[in-house]
Amino acid sequence: MDNLTLRHKSFIKLMLKENEYKPIKYFSNMLKVSDKTLKNDLPVIEKYLEKYPITLDRKTGYGIIIKLEANTKRELLNDINSLREIQDQLSITGRRSQIIKLLLVESNTNTSIQKLSDKYYVSKASIVNDFKYIEEWLQKFDIELEKTIEGTKVSGNETSIRKAIASLLEELLNENTQELDFSAITRLDTTTFNGLQKMFNVDWVLYIESILTELEYNFKCSISEPYYINLLTHILICLKRIEEGNQIEDSNCNLKLLDGVDEFVYENTLKLVDNIYKKYKVKISESEICYIYQFLVSTGLGKSINENTRLINNDPNNISKKLTENMITQISDFIDYDLTQDTVLAEALFLHIRPMLNRLKYNIQIKNPLLEEIQERFSEILGKCELSIFLLVKKYNLYSISIDEIGYIATYFQAAIERSISKKRVMVICHSGYGTSQLLTTRLRRAFPQWVIVDVLSTHALSKTNIEDIDFIVSTVHLDIKEKPYLIISALLRESDIANITNMLLNESFENFNKKISIQHLKSDISERNIYINKSEESIKNKINQNRKVRILFKEIVLNKDFKIFINNKNNRKEIFMAISDEGDISFYLIGDDNEYLKVILIEIQQLYHSKNNIKYLSECITAKDVKRFFTN
Repeated sequence: MDNLTLRHKSFIKLMLKENEYKPIKYFSNMLKVSDKTLKNDLPVIEKYLEKYPITLDRKTGYGIIIKLEANTKRELLNDINSLREIQDQLSITGRRSQIIKLLLVESNTNTSIQKLSDKYYVSKASIVNDFKYIEEWLQKFDIELEKTIEGTKVSGNETSIRKAIASLLEELLNENTQELDFSAITRLDTTTFNGLQKMFNVDWVLYIESILTELEYNFKCSISEPYYINLLTHILICLKRIEEGNQIEDSNCNLKLLDGVDEFVYENTLKLVDNIYKKYKVKISESEICYIYQFLVSTGLGKSINENTRLINNDPNNISKKLTENMITQISDFIDYDLTQDTVLAEALFLHIRPMLNRLKYNIQIKNPLLEEIQERFSEILGKCELSIFLLVKKYNLYSISIDEIGYIATYFQAAIERSISKKRVMVICHSGYGTSQLLTTRLRRAFPQWVIVDVLSTHALSKTNIEDIDFIVSTVHLDIKEKPYLIISALLRESDIANITNMLLNESFENFNKKISIQHLKSDISERNIYINKSEESIKNKINQNRKVRILFKEIVLNKDFKIFINNKNNRKEIFMAISDEGDISFYLIGDDNEYLKVILIEIQQLYHSKNNIKYLSECITAKDVKRFFTN
């Protein structure tokens, strides 16, 4: 009796999730049905569970529980997921995801509007609307819906179909679903594992994990996120597609044709493929082996550079090292803060860039699950990394680097900046008495253990003290001082004080306190006719393109919600445009193919950005003449 409804399956999954007796009321509240409905479901479920070594136990006053072994739980879950689903409770989004999954995974099989209408218990008009949405979704991967008298299926090359499956899988991983705890048998987090088992057999996932564990042992390293998930899902998709009779046959992807093949990685690729064949009797083609090899080296695996780490080593021109050094130097210039001596940053960034260059070479993209949070919390350093990489991509003739990759790169720089704020020479000004001042310094040392607290003084003593070698002052009272940054805090150092100090120092790391700005190029190159007040972004771009034969496309980079830079480095005519919106938001439009010139301008713009008084003045200008007057003085 395998005709379980969606509610039956949801009920079973909820019971599997629990390790102790739960009353019917507990489950009915979660499923939003009556207690009576679930009591009526129990005989159906018990009948279904008879074929397993499972006990559905009832205990008066306690509730119900499913008792079973871990292996049986996996088998049961696989069986439930393979059953024909009753989709009457699916949302439109959920139904469309299911149809996309069906079309991609079973790409050799035709389906029809009638079949889908019957399967999901919706009208044919609803399925027609679903197809319109799906066609648009598939276009991103150069895949079309092929409609013939036999039915509908997808049409596209195998690589594109796999990229589409990977993208769909990302959406499935982000869905909120009832989660089962498999932490005892997998290293994956619960959300990821439950997302994968929506598309793949649970045993597949666990077996491929075991193969990757063996790989890590062979390479004497641990594959970190997101590369582990990326590699795991690639192999699972490969296995799924081959099972359906679809293999990549690409004459260009041949290990014999690749430069600098890492023999150790190649040997382990063959072992991985052989293990899959022994387990599933799946024959993997030479092109598939080549693609798996590319994923391995793009994960960072390769020849040994020390006793404990294996990294790719097919870079005769050492572009990875040069790119790392250039990036650190350039971003140091952008933030006006020297990070070139930070060896931790240099080493960590280098270890990211080497496999990243392979990902670019092989057109392998990774997703950054933290990107949204990075964009929200570290928008400024992310924007500066975008600017730097935008220039470096042209300099090194690289393929475009995705925002997901840039997000990871930004975290290395953010970490370096945060490390730098911990090494400060600090003076404490306190008027609350000796005991309180000692308590304050003790709590400061605990909160910021790498600070050197040079002295604890009164306001009077401060006026007679040389503070040239002091980085920062904290004070329990207002100070009349301009030479150094300071922050007023409570004598008891509350948690809010610690947060304020950290935020202030992070901001200070992007700017030098009370420093005069140098914007000579902006002064000379911004003309009054290129200054726009209260004009929309679209109208400004149209105006810029008005007398040009080729339309200029700009890369938009956001430093802050009210400060943007638009840049085009494919035109040899150097021009700078500036815009101020009616809300005081400021934007710069830069055109020019001279990277050194653009870099100088970008440094000046960012100096201007950190000069709060000047930005305030500019944001309040109401005519282009007012703005030009600022740059003339």
